[in-house]
Amino acid sequence: MTEAADLLATVGISSEIIDVRTLLPFDVRGVIIESLKKTNRIAFIDEDVPGGASAYMLQQVIERDHGYEWLDSEPRTIPGKGHRPAYGSDGDYFSKPNRETIFRAVYDLMHETNPSRYPPRL
Repeated sequence: MTEAADLLATVGISSEIIDVRTLLPFDVRGVIIESLKKTNRIAFIDEDVPGGASAYMLQQVIERDHGYEWLDSEPRTIPGKGHRPAYGSDGDYFSKPNRETIFRAVYDLMHETNPSRYPPRL
């Protein structure tokens, strides 16, 4: 994820990465909401399949913590592919979110917000 954040910085998009494994039980201190208040945008990135852990995180922040009050854009989830990769790690790059898929999703989010500053990318 830090590689994706570095890539986003090259086009003028700053990001804040929060490792939710450090927020157990899940974000009872409101760390994610404080970040959301600064950016008014949120993307949940997770290696689990669509509707897995990213859906749980989204539900907790948007519903439980009323994160919808701070959103200026639709929240995004960037999960792994809708299949389980083989036991070897050779398929991980194509099955789990990688720097290119994360970059594309966040860039598209920023394009919606400011199309002249973030023109469509091929």
